[in-house]
Amino acid sequence: MSRFVIVEGTRQHRVYRWTSWLLGATLVVLLAFAIADTAQLSLFGNHYNLGLPRLSKSIAFMIAILGLQLIVGYTGQLALGQSFFFGTGAYVSAYLVQDLRWPWLATLPVVVLVCLLIGVAIGIPVLRIKGLYLALVTLGLAAVFPAIVQLDVLDRFTDGARGKIVDSDIVAPGWLPLDGLANLLQGIPLVGHYFGEGDLTSREADRIWAYLLFVGFATLCFWLVANLINSRQGRALRAIRDNETSAAMAGIRLSYYKVISFGLASALGGLGGVVYVAEVGIASPGDFTQLLAILFIVGLVVGGVGTLPGAVVGGLAVAFVPEWSSSTTELPGIPERWLQGPTGTLILGVLLIALTFLMPGGVVSGIRRLKGRLICVEPALPSASSGPNGNPSLGLATVGARESR
Repeated sequence: MSRFVIVEGTRQHRVYRWTSWLLGATLVVLLAFAIADTAQLSLFGNHYNLGLPRLSKSIAFMIAILGLQLIVGYTGQLALGQSFFFGTGAYVSAYLVQDLRWPWLATLPVVVLVCLLIGVAIGIPVLRIKGLYLALVTLGLAAVFPAIVQLDVLDRFTDGARGKIVDSDIVAPGWLPLDGLANLLQGIPLVGHYFGEGDLTSREADRIWAYLLFVGFATLCFWLVANLINSRQGRALRAIRDNETSAAMAGIRLSYYKVISFGLASALGGLGGVVYVAEVGIASPGDFTQLLAILFIVGLVVGGVGTLPGAVVGGLAVAFVPEWSSSTTELPGIPERWLQGPTGTLILGVLLIALTFLMPGGVVSGIRRLKGRLICVEPALPSASSGPNGNPSLGLATVGARESR
């Protein structure tokens, strides 16, 4: 039983929603200034890197996992080749920026179109199969991508095994008062020292601007996907996921929606690659292997399959957990000699197994259950005049049922 019950559409519900969004936006901005330079988190004698560049990389992973949510979580197709489109978007953007001198933002529509068309072209024959066969074929796409970009015929576009180095054009605009905001945060009693000292360097300002730009871009992607999921087309995708036979009997064109969802997921994967190469500054074949495809699936499951916030948690997990696991050298109750050598994958595996048993629906599902014990948002009850044919009995009966609980 929840301690607080909020009814949708009320003033209390609007305050609750806007307060949640405001707190989230505040946290995003505070993080930008707190870890603008390389920062560390100390825990149990271990030192974990927590810098803004890695947080920006996690945003790229969030967008890619958002595409997986669309094809796996909401359509129910087991596709494992998201790293193929992630790498495609990165290389296309790197070529346009570095060789053709396009601005970074101008590459976004080109990457969307290219990855969408490739996704649809692959999806037409591939999505006629399903289950493990679909997983195997799409994982094959991820496996061959590093070899494709190293072909001699593509060397002048991709620079082969050397990787495509990109000079970022994301520079903080002069009209943005980043220094003033940094000085304001530094003046806060007790916690001001966490935001550095003095004005920002040009490098820190550029990092903050790029991070805020990536956050805004990711927010737009999540908003568009949320609108799609809540639309008629989104209900068709969920119907296919739940029962393909029933969806077909209801008149839903299975092949059409499967191919479209595969194309949109591919486009989101490509957009994630654009953000990645804009932050990292290089598109290298070793960054887009089948291991990355598997990590995307891990992030999907860790965050929660079929939940949009799960893509956020999954992106953070892919960006931080593997590296932090490798940096762990001390744990309470565990002999130090056990943590010597390649223990990163061991710790990561143990964490995944523990999460599967403790939160089988993912981190977001666990958080929702905990939040439900404190706050419950209920749909608004119909009014007395909303009964059929003007009969108020329906509304009164509903109110009576609510009061009897």
